[in-house]
Amino acid sequence: MSRLYGWLDNFLPAPMAEEDDSKRRSEFPEQYPATYELLDEHEVTDELSKFDTMEESKIARFLLKNTMLEQRRLQTVYDAEIHGWNAASFHEQVDGKGAAVIIATLLGADGEGTKMVGGYNPKGWSSTGGARPSVAAFVFYELKLSSSSSGNRNSNSNDRPSRFQKLKKVGGGGLACARDDPDYGISLGPDALVIPLQEGRERMASSKLGPYYERGPEDRSSLFEKAGVQINLTSLKILTGVYNVDEEIPYNGAVLDMTSG
Repeated sequence: MSRLYGWLDNFLPAPMAEEDDSKRRSEFPEQYPATYELLDEHEVTDELSKFDTMEESKIARFLLKNTMLEQRRLQTVYDAEIHGWNAASFHEQVDGKGAAVIIATLLGADGEGTKMVGGYNPKGWSSTGGARPSVAAFVFYELKLSSSSSGNRNSNSNDRPSRFQKLKKVGGGGLACARDDPDYGISLGPDALVIPLQEGRERMASSKLGPYYERGPEDRSSLFEKAGVQINLTSLKILTGVYNVDEEIPYNGAVLDMTSG
């Protein structure tokens, strides 16, 4: 029987501001809001880098600084093109796998090239219904490239981190993952990044920033370049950590949502 995670997070005192709090932050990163900082290539160990062979795992790694997955091997557990663009297939692949990174692509506003958006769900999914709270959750989008750098965007993967903007959860941890229903896909906040995976609109996604996830330095109203519209995704992948058979996966079952967010 899996341990019931999540309830204690809502009763913990606010994180201390002193420098000596760094040890606690490293031990319990999910009790703190996400950091804007991206992992530097030099912070990725050789042991991890040899496993991060796929583009999505390299991108996810850079985004996961100060999370429980920062120094853990990653695996792609769900690929919509392989497993199917539907909620049932999604939950079959992701439920019980713990903290997860969402990486989706869409056509750029000019119709040329693709842009990446996504997020980090620290509590994952379990099809138990309700919401899954976390102050450590975030969403992200790919920044526009300048004309001088767009020509060689794939020439050096080490410049990947500088091209992503993370946006923190606001208003506490409530509704970080707003729905964990077996017949519904992804909902980071009720509106920040919603990919329902419903019949007839399988690839459709929507995004509204502000109420549950911040708008960021560009004061965006949406993760997408055009606000107020729904878009179709070109790809959708979910990455989770790799755990040994004798390890318990954090948040692999039900969690209590005691927040009002």
